[in-house]
Amino acid sequence: MITRDAGPAQRSVASERPANPRSGTVAIWDLPLRVWHWALAAFVLVACVTPNTFDRLHRLAGYAVIGLLAFRLIWGVIGSRHSLFARISLKLRAAPKYIVNILRGETGRYLGLNPAGAAMLVAMLALLIVSTVSGVMQVSQRFFGVGWIEQAHALSSNAIIALIAVHVLGTVWMSVLQRENLMRAMVTGRKRVPGIVRADPATVRSRSAELTPVVAREEEISVVPDLPPQRAAPPPVTAKPIPARMPRTLSVHDKRLGVGR
Repeated sequence: MITRDAGPAQRSVASERPANPRSGTVAIWDLPLRVWHWALAAFVLVACVTPNTFDRLHRLAGYAVIGLLAFRLIWGVIGSRHSLFARISLKLRAAPKYIVNILRGETGRYLGLNPAGAAMLVAMLALLIVSTVSGVMQVSQRFFGVGWIEQAHALSSNAIIALIAVHVLGTVWMSVLQRENLMRAMVTGRKRVPGIVRADPATVRSRSAELTPVVAREEEISVVPDLPPQRAAPPPVTAKPIPARMPRTLSVHDKRLGVGR
């Protein structure tokens, strides 16, 4: 796997220094995104266990999921840095190779979503939209009993359940590979800074008075910044010296205007 140097990753978090040097973590997931994540998980779980038994509760859970989807689409445009959809296409293009590397036990560090997580997010949002829209159409008077709508709702709902299982297993696997509890990160909103591990407590105590973050040894894993490396600034363009003009004889018109006095 082609990896990048840890330097760009360190520079990309320069403005997000950890508030507490003891933890070596940085705030990544904002509170609205974390509430959205766990609320979506709860309502999807309710919707998965209530069809054909508690129809009213099933519909209420579906309407709640629609509201959460609308919020996520809006928050992906106006939310915090790691909630935005701005660079989702770049990560999607890197997802196939990234997933192959994960199967080999190789992984890179991302502060936000890694390419596999970005692909999971897009697939989950798409399936939830299909499932909820087809579910609303299914209970409407116009589309009630239409076969292809019922089939679309059933297939998308089953695919969501399978995708949830893949998501949970993938989160556990990545937590093991990167030696970090990613589920806890979605609760606290903080993740360990890429490329470092928690420093020795004695070192932290000796440096805490300086109020500077502690940088420990680098991990033996690849470090990939969340954003592309910053390009080097182009060399300054120096102005060409203006050649000295040759002295000229003043004309009658110049003398009248007072030029050369």
